Amino acid sequence: MSLSKESVLSFLLKGYVKTLRVEVEFQSNVEFPAIIAFWHGRMFLLPFVFKDYADRVSVLISRHRDGEVAARVIEKLGFSTVRGSTGKGKGGERAFLRMVELLNSGKSVAITPDGPKGPREVFKAGAAKLSILTGAPIYPVTFSTSKGKRLSSWDRFLIPYPFSRCKVIVGKPIHPEENENTESFRKRLELALKNLTDQCDREVGWKT
Repeated sequence: MSLSKESVLSFLLKGYVKTLRVEVEFQSNVEFPAIIAFWHGRMFLLPFVFKDYADRVSVLISRHRDGEVAARVIEKLGFSTVRGSTGKGKGGERAFLRMVELLNSGKSVAITPDGPKGPREVFKAGAAKLSILTGAPIYPVTFSTSKGKRLSSWDRFLIPYPFSRCKVIVGKPIHPEENENTESFRKRLELALKNLTDQCDREVGWKT
């Protein structure tokens, strides 16, 4: 029986991740349902670290061509996916409504708020709107590494070198304040995720 390239890729990536020394820090208990937000360039390690939660989390993946392989690998790891974005464009409104349904049913969703094409580390409004509408808190999540390679892609995608030290931080939940507008909440979320990423970089000694 021949294996699909996604099966082979997920197998190789699992082996690669096993070479890493990974520490995971939870700054608070995670309550479901939740919205998990992480920068597009800091996603490499996260599906592998949180694979035990795969049956409770659906990952938003873009409909762009580069999202196809990512979606299939994510699904091989046990996660379900929602195809589209939190904004307008390819399947945006449909994807947003689907995530509302998932959160209201008790399932969590994972979002890259600067994806699918940037600007890098600019928190778009979609996740903030989703939280305001559903009442689900947003947990900022990031990872960093002591030694790694940044790709030349728009998101400066970070890949740790084999046998490097890595750290993942799951931040405290962030809720919209009473009567807070979307833009104010979006700015707070962006600052929180940037600060968490800076903290993680400092703790492992990564220099951008």
